[in-house]
Amino acid sequence: MSKPFPKDQPIPRLSPVARVRQFAEAYRASVSPAACAWLQVVTRALGLAFTDAELCIIAALDTPDKVQDFLDTQIYYNNDHASADLDETAQPPRRVLQTGMAHCFEGALLAYAVNFLHGYNPRLMLLEASQDSEHNLVIWRDPRTGLYGCNAHSSYPHLDGRRAEFATPRALAESYAPYYYSDRSKNPNDLTLVGYSDEFDLIAKFGLAWIAAEEPLWDIYYTYVDDTWRFHNLFDDSGETHLYPVVRALKERWIRVDEAGKPYVSVADLPREAQTLWREFWREFGPNDGRRAQGAARTIEKRFMRLTGTTPIDLDDNAFDLQFFLAAGYRIEQLVTGGL
Repeated sequence: MSKPFPKDQPIPRLSPVARVRQFAEAYRASVSPAACAWLQVVTRALGLAFTDAELCIIAALDTPDKVQDFLDTQIYYNNDHASADLDETAQPPRRVLQTGMAHCFEGALLAYAVNFLHGYNPRLMLLEASQDSEHNLVIWRDPRTGLYGCNAHSSYPHLDGRRAEFATPRALAESYAPYYYSDRSKNPNDLTLVGYSDEFDLIAKFGLAWIAAEEPLWDIYYTYVDDTWRFHNLFDDSGETHLYPVVRALKERWIRVDEAGKPYVSVADLPREAQTLWREFWREFGPNDGRRAQGAARTIEKRFMRLTGTTPIDLDDNAFDLQFFLAAGYRIEQLVTGGL
């Protein structure tokens, strides 16, 4: 779990240079000059320019467990969705060091970059939730035991990283299920985790430059999940895989974009039975349900999900969220690479 915010007082404000220097001084005693010099050689060979203070921090975080401790004890959670007044962010790793803050995606990029530089061959894995936020895990495999662990950054308890104690990525994903409760209902018994992705190689798709980038990494944030990435149902032993829900909805034309450039749910393109269930759901779902379907609406929702792999609320949210992707200048073709 991320570093807790101080009670009844603001977070101490430091300049980017001062924040990095603060971290470097805290870790300098734990890292040898030889380790910093070695990392400097590695980063220069890769064309990555870091300051001496940044290299000191990265050199000190030479195992995934140390990376996780850094995320848990030094980095506040960047809740850029806390209000409509806050600008969303996609900070690169060095900006995380400069601000001392990161949300899930930003913490994952930092962990991925540091683990890569130390030779741990990290991969990204996305936990898929229904009517809830997804969660980025940076997974790695212990070369001695062959077991999987991961790094993760979260403001929720038990959604941070895991030590290398899991025989498979699936087992690692399953360890999150009992703690993955709805950020809509805030009910610890309202569990929302439904799937997990294949392992994903960020370096293969996006190269190396992002590791030492100065500017926001919106290109990765918006396009790393596309129709080449397969997901697995967490509670299904069939072995079947599926596309990320919004990508599938685009390929099936359940979500279309109108002439004004606004995404919408194309009910007429849903399977015939799902069209009926869609209308029934929105007749039943109302203020008394709260933010999560209850009673008859919940029963309809389950039937809709068996047919489509998603829920009416998720599909509606996907169409709404897609407008921000398009407004940022990205194209549907970047998610649906094989064509519609």
